[in-house]
Amino acid sequence: MDEQIKGTSRRGFLRATGAGAVAVAGVVVGDANAAKAGKCKSAGCDYDVVVIGGGFAGITAARDSRKSGYKTLVLEARNRLGGRTFSSTFAGHNIELGGAWIHWAQPNVWAEKERYGLEVKETPEGLDLSAEIIVLAHEGGRTVLNEQDMASIGEAFEQYFAEARQMWERPYDSKHTRKELIARDSLSVGDRLQSLQLSKTQRVALEGYFSTMGLCDIGKMSYNDVAHCWSLAGWSFGATNDVMGRYVFKTGTASLINAMLEDGKPEVRLSTPVRRIEDKGDRVIVTTQKGERIVARTAIVALPMNVLPSVEFSPPADPMVIEAGRLKHAGAGAKVYIKTRGKYDGAGKTLGVGDSKQAISLTFTYAKGDDHSIYVAFVPDPEKLDVQDTRAVQEALRVYIPDAVVEECFAYEWTLDPYSRGTWSAYRPNWYGKYLNHFEQDRGNIFFGQGDHGEGWRGFIDGAIGAGSRAAQRVRKVLG
Repeated sequence: MDEQIKGTSRRGFLRATGAGAVAVAGVVVGDANAAKAGKCKSAGCDYDVVVIGGGFAGITAARDSRKSGYKTLVLEARNRLGGRTFSSTFAGHNIELGGAWIHWAQPNVWAEKERYGLEVKETPEGLDLSAEIIVLAHEGGRTVLNEQDMASIGEAFEQYFAEARQMWERPYDSKHTRKELIARDSLSVGDRLQSLQLSKTQRVALEGYFSTMGLCDIGKMSYNDVAHCWSLAGWSFGATNDVMGRYVFKTGTASLINAMLEDGKPEVRLSTPVRRIEDKGDRVIVTTQKGERIVARTAIVALPMNVLPSVEFSPPADPMVIEAGRLKHAGAGAKVYIKTRGKYDGAGKTLGVGDSKQAISLTFTYAKGDDHSIYVAFVPDPEKLDVQDTRAVQEALRVYIPDAVVEECFAYEWTLDPYSRGTWSAYRPNWYGKYLNHFEQDRGNIFFGQGDHGEGWRGFIDGAIGAGSRAAQRVRKVLG
């Protein structure tokens, strides 16, 4: 069931939407599906596999484990599934409060779309893209761009990523060009930008675009990381844009979660945060926050990296992984949907990009109704804008659309959610050399399948599916 939340203050955010968000439609939970979970093959255990975390990584791992014939349990702290994806509705439109966009350049998620016959749609849908208005907002000014300006911006992206093929010749194999990555490991996105000779228009466009990619200050995000995304998309500005902001599931990300659950039928327990994971050598004991002890042959940890320090591991988890979780990845902003009165851009679409001084780094038309428009906007620094404050959001949006009248806005602040503590993963400078070899490393009977890590589209739905699938394969080798 989707949930619509209106007029929520920042103080009331967690009470209204945080750990208490409504469960995804069609999910069978608790004892109702325990009979379908199969018989345990591991002597003296309640389950063959316990999956901790019910996002795309966890649900993929659970489905694949069930398909391999293992009795499987999913423990999810929230009372909904989906992790950092969250299908909802706003002003009569289907929206995604977390991860949303997919593309055929992302092999894992597109294969799942094909597997279950799910449809996609474009955002925005049904608008005349030839009538697009592109606005650049910078300190003290607002400029509507022409074709020459856009060509210049495209050239700036090519200049910025001139080294990307050298850095990421094989985007799914960082070891292949590790020397190149380590040589640039200390560079932030901002460092690379400062090293280039660019026009004001070019620099503002790149600032806004990159701060949106990481949903953070460009000084906090790794240059290696944005070059990785560019390379995964095929070293193309147009393809990168399509991957990150064009296609969504027609009936929401929840439709894929539900299809996976129906296919695998693992047992699922919601509202069950985990306190401790203990490897006893021949089994794993998982203790919930309420004190329940669950005995399994193996455990798959599919939690966001920022959450790992809140879970006790025995033997202790890799201290470097816990250190990275305490530092947190750089993604810490917010995505907000905005309903405005009327149709400011006629039959077309508005795209606005701003420099680092703007509260909103990028915004574009998401949908339109008979008497309103819906914009999606990205806020890299939550200290610059309270996304639950309609008046403040209107002021920030008017930088791009001067006469906008905001009627309501809707956002989910993932940094306030204790079970995410951040948005999508954006690595910081120096993380490749310091932490990369420690991520996604199993320890005994405890396996790690986290969407924040991996060689592919980490931080995206695709990366989460890939991580969960790989973890399930490694478990299969142990269980036989």
